[in-house]
Order: sequence, then structure tokens, then C-alpha cells
Amino acid sequence: MRYEHETVRKILQDCEEAGATDIHFKVPGRPRYRVDGRLVPSRYPELRPDDTRRITQEILALAKREIPLNSLNEREFSFGVHRVGRFRAFVYRQRGSLALVVHRMAGAPPSLADLGADAALGGAVWEGPGLVLVCAQKQRLPLMASLVRHYNVHQNGYLLSVEHPMEYLHADGNASVAQREVPHDTPSVAAGMRFGLTGDCDAVVVSDLPDLESAELALQMAENGRHVVAAMVGCPWREAPRWFARRFPQAREREITERLRRVLRQVVFEDDGRIGLAQSGRAAAAS
Repeated sequence: MRYEHETVRKILQDCEEAGATDIHFKVPGRPRYRVDGRLVPSRYPELRPDDTRRITQEILALAKREIPLNSLNEREFSFGVHRVGRFRAFVYRQRGSLALVVHRMAGAPPSLADLGADAALGGAVWEGPGLVLVCAQKQRLPLMASLVRHYNVHQNGYLLSVEHPMEYLHADGNASVAQREVPHDTPSVAAGMRFGLTGDCDAVVVSDLPDLESAELALQMAENGRHVVAAMVGCPWREAPRWFARRFPQAREREITERLRRVLRQVVFEDDGRIGLAQSGRAAAAS
């Protein structure tokens, strides 16, 4: 059996049907599925270097991307397969041959109830314009997706979601939801957010604020009357306002603290699997 287009498609389809989260392609060995946390060998033939090269070509074609394989050492990108699902591929080189890990992206986004959060949390987050900081580690992406879902069900505005990476797909509900994935739809978080200042956005959700520029944009959009929900990766929730302020030069500490005091509405936290609201954002910013 050669790893041609139909075979690669069937491997992806088998992943979906088996409920696997990932597929590993590496020489030597068969393709393996991760099911319930375990890597399970598939029924497909053992891989040779030419096979993983061909599989990479097929997946790049599905993603409509042209990358010279000889210069490809590592790359991450997303792609979809009609009537199968959406995937994220990590291509890398090991022992001189190409290898891949293909992650099956989740389908429908979870609800807050699915994550064990109180239903009132969504109402509090979207109650009014301003900045909401989210401090979550294990459930950061599901939590952000559930907040987008809540807006999509209960609001009638236009929401821009800047994601790195994109894990869930949102179909328009009562709201209109646009998703921009870094680096495929926009080169950086800040570049993706900038549209929120100039476009007709009611709400902006950001999966991370990695630098000063993205933090400044979050403040500006909140000051301009938009709903802004932003995750802070690696941030202890009790320190959220201080962590946010550290994105800026120390000379601007007083200015940022005052601006944050005016616009910070809530801090959402995840602590030992529990999701909830900290003290009100303004109280947190003032402390």
C-alpha cells in the first residue's frame, strides 16, 4: 500500500471515527493514533522516509500551502477535510526524515456548564464593555471557546476572536463570529487585534497577550467601549492586574494602573479544575 491521497484521507477519517485526538507519522513504525491518552498502532504499513515525505506533500496540498520539502525542518499549520473535520499539523524532521503529528481539532465548542462553570459567569463576563482577564492553564482554550459560545448564543453583536492556536470552530448563532488564527490568518496577535480598533467589532476575544503591543491594544479597545476578553498565559489569577502591567515599561506603571482601574471589569480564574470569578476587576486593579 502506498500513502497516496485516498489513503491519507482514510487515515484522517479513521482518526475522526475512532475518537482519536492525534495521529503520529514517524519512520520507522506504523502510523499511530492517540486514543484515551495512549498511542495505538494502526493497521497501515510501516513507514519509510518516502512515505512520510509523500504524506507531508498530501497534507500540505489539503492545507493549500506550498513549502519546499528539502528546506522544511519544522512547521505548524491547520487544514480542513470536507466531511471529515479540521486538523492542525506539526511537521518536523528526525533522523534525516520528515515526521508529522496531526492533531484533530475539537468539533463544537463546549458550554460553560460542560466545564463545570456556573452559568452566571457568562452573563457577568459579557455584562458590559470593558476588559476581562482570564487566568487559566489546563482549560484555557476550552474556557475561551465557551465564552465565545456564550456570546454567540446570548448576544447580537460582531465578535472577533484572535487565536493561537485555533482549537474550535464557531458557526454564527445570534452573533457573527470571525476567527483569526496566528500565524495563518494574521502574522501576530497584535496584528490580528488591530482590526478590532478599526473594524465594526462589538467584542474581541484573545487567547494570549504575549507582548506590550497586544496589551496596549486590549486597553485601547476597552477604553473605546468594546467588550475585550483576554487570556494571560502562565499568570496566577491573584496577580492578574500586576502581570498585565508588567507588559509595559516601569516608567508607565502609574499610567497603566490608572487606565486598568477604569476598564478592568472581571478576572476569570481556573484553580484546581474550578472555574469562577475573582473579585471585581476594578477592585483587583486597585489592590
